[in-house]
Order: sequence, then structure tokens, then C-alpha cells
Amino acid sequence: MPHDGPLTQPPRVLLEEWLPAAAIGVECIRERSTGQQPPDKRLHVWWARRPLVASRAAVLGSLLPADFPREVFERLLGFGHTGRHLVAIRTLMDSGYRVPGGFNCDRAFKRGFRPDDLDLLHQAVNQLWDGQVALLDPMAGGGSIPYESARMGFPTLANEYNPVACSILEATLVYPFHFGEKLAKAAFLWGKVWLERIEPRLSQFFPPKIGSVQAYVFARTVPCPFTGYETPLVPDWHLLKPKGGAGVVAVPRVDKRKGTWTIEVKVAGPGRDQVKQAPTPTYKGGKGVSLFTDLQIAPDYIKTMAQQGRMGSRLYAVVVKTPQGLRFENPTPEDLQALAAAEAELAGLRPGWEQHQIIPTEDFPENATDLRPIVYGMPKWADMFSPRQLLVMGVLVEGLQALRPEIIKAEGEELGEAVVHLLALAADKFLNHNCYSSRWEVTRSVIKSQMDRHDYAFKATYAEMAPCGSGAGLAWAVDNVLEAYEQLAKLPRSPQARAAEITQGSAASLPHLADGSVTAVVVDPPYAENVQYAELADFFYVWLKRTQGHRRPEWFSTYLCETDQEAVVNVSRHRQADSGGKKAAATTQAQAFYREIMTRVFQECHRLLRDDGLLTVMFTHKKQEAWESLFNSLITAGFCITATWPVKTESEHSLNQANKNAAQSTVILVARKRPAAAQVGFFDLTMQEAIRRKARGAATRLAAEGLNRVDQLVGSFGPAMEEFSRFAQVRTDTGERVEVKRALEEAADAVSAWRLEELAPKGLDGVEAEGKFYLLCWDVLSAMEFRFNEAKLLGNAVGMDVDQLAVAGLVVKSGDKIRMLSARERRRDKALEREEVLDTLFGPVVKEKKRTKKEILKIHPNDPHFRTALDGCQALALRYLEAGDEKGGVGAAKALSRQQNWTRDAPVARLMAALVAAAPVAVRHDKGEKSAAARFPEFRAWHRLLKPLFDLEPPDWTEAPPPELPLLKEIHRVTAAASALEEDGEAEDLEDEVEEEED
Repeated sequence: MPHDGPLTQPPRVLLEEWLPAAAIGVECIRERSTGQQPPDKRLHVWWARRPLVASRAAVLGSLLPADFPREVFERLLGFGHTGRHLVAIRTLMDSGYRVPGGFNCDRAFKRGFRPDDLDLLHQAVNQLWDGQVALLDPMAGGGSIPYESARMGFPTLANEYNPVACSILEATLVYPFHFGEKLAKAAFLWGKVWLERIEPRLSQFFPPKIGSVQAYVFARTVPCPFTGYETPLVPDWHLLKPKGGAGVVAVPRVDKRKGTWTIEVKVAGPGRDQVKQAPTPTYKGGKGVSLFTDLQIAPDYIKTMAQQGRMGSRLYAVVVKTPQGLRFENPTPEDLQALAAAEAELAGLRPGWEQHQIIPTEDFPENATDLRPIVYGMPKWADMFSPRQLLVMGVLVEGLQALRPEIIKAEGEELGEAVVHLLALAADKFLNHNCYSSRWEVTRSVIKSQMDRHDYAFKATYAEMAPCGSGAGLAWAVDNVLEAYEQLAKLPRSPQARAAEITQGSAASLPHLADGSVTAVVVDPPYAENVQYAELADFFYVWLKRTQGHRRPEWFSTYLCETDQEAVVNVSRHRQADSGGKKAAATTQAQAFYREIMTRVFQECHRLLRDDGLLTVMFTHKKQEAWESLFNSLITAGFCITATWPVKTESEHSLNQANKNAAQSTVILVARKRPAAAQVGFFDLTMQEAIRRKARGAATRLAAEGLNRVDQLVGSFGPAMEEFSRFAQVRTDTGERVEVKRALEEAADAVSAWRLEELAPKGLDGVEAEGKFYLLCWDVLSAMEFRFNEAKLLGNAVGMDVDQLAVAGLVVKSGDKIRMLSARERRRDKALEREEVLDTLFGPVVKEKKRTKKEILKIHPNDPHFRTALDGCQALALRYLEAGDEKGGVGAAKALSRQQNWTRDAPVARLMAALVAAAPVAVRHDKGEKSAAARFPEFRAWHRLLKPLFDLEPPDWTEAPPPELPLLKEIHRVTAAASALEEDGEAEDLEDEVEEEED
């Protein structure tokens, strides 16, 4: 018999009842938007790390009881104000108001803890879990989640498949707790010794300058196919292109007779000795242009030259930092001689270095998703460095290996190896900014690293950093890494803080852990094909193997990073004989492999969790398919979803701009073990209504908490899926299995219906699906451009596919982006002619005019009739906007309304009122020709026409003056008072006092 009654649940935790999601989102954006990432993010590159404040919220919310005091929870998260006040301040900032002093408190991850709050935390956690607490992150990555768990004083287990990530985890989760700042002091000392040892060997290859070299700027070159001369591939001749102020360009001076070229540095501007614009690029879209003939060079020719080893490099500018600012120079003869000497030095050292494993000899993998290194002549990892760059890296590795015995002898083995480890991470930092894929960034005047992008894109120009001599690149890398570690060691923590236990291996198999031994699993799993971790990590793996392989042979024993059990969608690995080499078949296999791995991971989590334990999953939502895969894996593994919380981790578009909806949210999803009695459920009207009711309730609650429309939609999935996932299987009454997709669509339909009811209380009967879809897009996504998958959910809700909206001529689709078309963009040049009416013996007959589909889908304000209510709304707006003045515009629109017999109860009137209600702030007031309001003036036209045409009162769009800010004054008063009490060691809670006063 199916189990269709309520299931017995263990005591609820805080995450299942409440989370200050909007306020956490504010702190996540603060954490990322200051230009100074938290120290754990600066130790070493890793991809898709979660913010510390969101990670701490997931950890604490998974372990604390549901009735834990909410004001204490917010303080434990590091909030400097109440969550409500943080959101209020952020809202003021987003509205364009400059808040004096900003937030007037430190970022959450840096703030200390009140001793009484920590005592209450551990008392509540131990009481809830009988003193048996162990938190596991089986896919720990860069370590944000386990770091916050260890920092708060809980026994923490961190497992990771990738050995590069394991090296990062050891420096993040072990060293700060074992060695503290002592390790930083020792590493700074030995880093200086390391620099002093290598300086004599390398300084000869970097001639001194008056000032320090910020960057050497190179162009890749190929033989001109018409003359044989070496011609550069330069996509932009700018050397400096600041947002404000004059730019600097390199102007090539070519001697076509001799086959030589050099550059002249010029200021970009209208002056007498300036150039008005940068010279024409010689490389774009894979194609080159010869400096000597001005003829195009084919992409295949460039690739062929690279693969034949005939692609070269040419130093064409040197950027020197002086007290007066940056100076851009032509390379001197000494610069060119130093390059030649470095190349000769490498040639002599290379055989021995390769033999003794100083530099990498490994091949770039031929089954990688990004084969551009091979395509552009870099088949081995060592080939990703110019001769001088590779020489420097060899000297660094050799020097560090030679220094290691001295360090261990002086510091002891444990601390000494930790010192070597941190210096190895500094070497990684240096090589990331010093390879063929590092580039000179002309707007910020910095060298951008290889991992600035998540791929191995070919860079036609690259930048080189001087490690010593004329520059201090290595000293920068050492200081950068060691300062990050030192700051990490200094971050506030619980007195009970302890190092995490790190293991390396597949998350699908953790045999060293006993059944039911874990209280909570908190994990941020890989997101399908979003990041190819192993392929990117190989760039560092081949070097860490040479600097750290002696210490962790079990991590660095393989040729490259292992991929057999990597939980990613990697189509290239599945293009084998069984897929016939076809991408579609390989994609299907890759997605199935990912789902299988994730299911096995969650099954292992199910085994390890106590019966009353909790699984919390953090991930970034972009595609509905990702949700389906995640939910399917969880349900198959035996879990029931109990809550989802969207936390905004990146700033969305400003309220004053509606160009793109690019907001990113981390979703915190909570799941429990499903009781064994739950077997089969039926997707009948009762279940469907329960899903819709819970989805609508969740969206309403999240709206009240200040989350945006997209997050209201996404946040409704968890409570809705609780109904679906409490059964091992869900079937129709005829026995067919129901997929997760059906439940998600039911939830999206419910939320969309709720929004339509809010926007149009009298309903939208008679309004076609495309009008409702258009309305929902503006209401939920609040931008003219958005992702296909977000629009897809809204389309399902009104029974219309996004592609149909494109066919209907309302949007244009480019890749996975959708852009709304304005009324002016849809306007036809001429109005449609009326159909002829012929008198016949049998009465009048309408003879339709022949028209193309393209004509019909467009609109003209003088058309005799309109296909849809939305067309009618846009025609009225065009009448108003094209009349020349407001009075004439109202009159012209009235004439059309009377002609069409549109009354206040007509679909056109109700849709227009709903569109005005849904109008984002950005379309209400014209802020210039590039503003959203200027691009979509129909919203202001509709707002103006509601009253005279349909006697409907428009909402007040008056721009409010800057607020008096009594709330901010109160916030700052409470903060100052609370800080004073904390300094005095008192524990009185002032927030309740503020709540009472404001209520």
C-alpha cells in the first residue's frame, strides 16, 4: 500500500523553518564586491567557490534547532546590523541614494563573535544532537563550507577528489588551526631567502630600468604567407585604455622593404602629436592581417604555423612603473639580448631539468573539452610558457627543492613542510600570471592571469612578469599568498575551533567512515558542465607534483588529475567508439554519467548520515535541467526535500537599469532521509493541488522577505518538491512514472498564476498566452535581456514555449539569451489595408489581402485590426508617442480605442493596467538615450493613457526625494551602542528595543 499520510519527522532544524536569505545575499555581495576577496579565495585559484557567509549560514542552519533565537543567529553570521536593516540599506543604495558611510560595519566574514553567542550556539547544537556532532563536506573544493564549520568549532570532515584542491584545503583547513600566524612569519623569512638565492641566477635576464617593470608585452607572430616576414597578431594596439583620461596606443611603424617593424608610443586624443584612434587590429576572430601587405591571413594558416613550431613571439612594449605613473617604452637592445640569452640558457638546462623532473614533460590531454593549446602549437604543458618564462619557473622549482632541506632542518619537519607548501602555492600564483595565456589588461593596468577565464583560450598577445631584477613579480606572488594565509589565520573563530580532517578520493565511496556516523552533510557539488575542474587544475598539478609530490605521493602519483570519477558533464570523454563520435550521443552519455555519479554520491551520504541527520546542498541555479538532475539524484538516493532558500550571491542589475537580468543566486537546499515506508505516490489532483499550494505559499513568504521574482520562483521549488519527494516513486493513475519535471512545472505554474493575479485582480480573460508571457517576463525578470531557461519556466506556466515568442515577433533569441523587442522595433512601415468586401448574390463576402507572415506579426498604429491584446497595447503606445505632444497623443490614442471599441473591461485595457503594474523602476523615468525607459517608452505611454482611455487610476510613479533616513540613524545608534556593550563584555540585546520602537 502506498504511504500517503504525514511522515514522522525528526526535530526540525533552523534551515527548515527560517533563513534571513535576503540579508545573507546582501552580505554575499559585500563579500565579493570590495575588490579584496576574502583571504581563503586569495591563497590559490579554485573555481566556483561559495561565499563564506552563505557557507556559514548553511552549516549553522543545518545544526541548530528551529527555535534558536534568530537575532543570535544573525550575529553569529557576522551581521553588523539586523538582517532587516541590512536589506533596507541595500535597497536605498540600489535606488541610487548615496548612504552616508555605507553600511558602517565590517563585512560579515571579518566580524568577531560574542562569547555568550558562541556558548549558546554549542549548547543548542550539543543538546539537539546529543553531543555527537560531525559535519561532512564530501566534495569540498576550495573549502568554504568546511572552513566555516571548523572555524565555528565543529568536528569537520572534508573530502575532495582533485589533488590540487586537496593542497588548497590543507593550507586552508589545517595550517591556520595548527600553526596560526607562526607559519606566516616563518614562510615570509624563507620566502625572502628563496628570492635572494634565485636573484643572481635570473637578474641577468631582466635588465634594470629607471623604475620597475610592470609588464613586458608580447605579440605572437607568424610568417606572412605573402612575404615570409614575421608579422604580429595584435587584437588591440592599446597599451592603456582607462575609463577616464587619455589612452596610450602602440602605433606600428613598418619597413616593408626590410621586412621589419617596431612601434611608436602615442597618446590617443585630438592633440597635435596624438592619434585619434588606435591602429587597425591585425588579429580578430581567428583571422590575421599582414603588416606588410594588409592582406588577410586565414585562421587555418595561423594554426598550421603554430603546429609546425613556426609561431613566434615579439616583445613590442615594456610597461615601467615610476613615481610619476606608468611609462610605456619600446624594447631596448638590452631587452632583446636578455631574451636571447634566456632562450640559450634554457636550451642548455632543459635536458637535465626534464630528466630530473624540474619542468613538466606531460602532454596536454587529447580528450580535453578545450584543445586550443594543441591547436595553437602547445601539445605539452611546458609549451604553455615562453622560453624565458619556462627558464624562470625551472629556476624557482629547482631553488625551492634545494632550499627544502634547510627549511626542515631549521623549522622541524611539520612546520618546515608547511612553509615549503605555502611557497609552492606562491610559485603557482606566479606561473598563473606568467605564461602564454596571461595578458596585459589595458583598462586596469594589470596582468590578468591564465585562470581569469575558465578555459585555455588562445591569447594573440601576452604579458610577462619580471620575477626580479627590473621587477619584483616573485616577491609580489610570495607576499600575496602569505598575506592571504596570515589574514586567514587571523580571522575570528570559536575557542573550540579545530582543524578539519582531509581525505582524497571519490565522494561516491568513503569507506573510512562508518554508517550513520555523520550528523550533517553540507556540500556544494560540481554543477554539470559549468567548470571542468580536472582539466583546469592540470595547469597547476604538473607543477605541484614537482614541488609537493614528495610530501603527498598518494595525491600526485598519476600522470595528470584523475577523471574517472569526476562528477562533471564532459562530452569529450564520451566521444568514443560506442557513441560513434557523434556529439548528441556523447552528450547524452556524459549527462547520464554525471547523474549516475551524483546519485552514487548522495547514496553514500545517505549511508553516512544518522537517521535524523540532514543533507544540505548548495548550488547555483541556471537551468531547469540542472534542477531536474539534482532532484532526481536526491530522490533516487532516498532523500526527501524539505526546504530551499535562494541567496543572492552576485549583484543584479541596478534598479535604474533594466538592460540585463544576470543575477546569480546560490540555492541552499535541505533534505532528509525518506522513511522506508514511503513507496509509491500518485500524481493525482490532491498531490498537484498540494504542490501548487506550497509553491504559492513559499513565493508569497519570500516576496515579503525582499527576494526578487526569480528567487521567489526558485524558492518555491523546495516546499513543492517536499510533496513529490516524500515518495520513492510517483506515478499516474494508469501506472506511468511521473518525472520531476512535472512537479517543477506545476510549482512554476502556481507561482506564475499568483503573480498574474497580483498584477491583474480582475483577471486576464481574453488576453492571449503571448501577452501573459510578455507580462510575466517583465514582472519576474525585470529586464530587456535574460536567460532562455528562466523564460522557459514562465512560458510553461502560460502554455507557451519561448521559441513561439520569437516566432511571434516579440523577442529575438541569440544563443541562450532572449531580448525583448520594443513597440518601435516591432513597428511596420505601412499600415495593413482593409480587406475588400464584395457584394454577391449571396451577400457580402470578405476577400482577404495576401500578406506575408512577417507583415502580420509586426504592428502599425493605423492597422484596421490587431491580432492580440498585446499588439493593441503597443499600437496605443505608438499612437501616443508619435502624435508630437501629450495632448495630441492622448487624442490619437483615444481615437484608436473608440475605433476598436476597447472599453475598460476589454482585454487590451486589463493587460495595459497589468503591464503598468509590472513595470520595473528602470522603465518609469527617462534617464537618457541609453536608459531602459528610453528604449521602452511604451511603459510611460501606458501609464499616461490608463486614466483618459479607460478611467483606470495609474499607480504613483513620482520619484521620491532622498529619504530623511531616520532608519539609518537608528541603525547607526544601535550599532554604536551594541559595539560599546561588546567591548564592556555585556550581553544585553538592543535589537528587541529597536523592534519595539519601530513596530
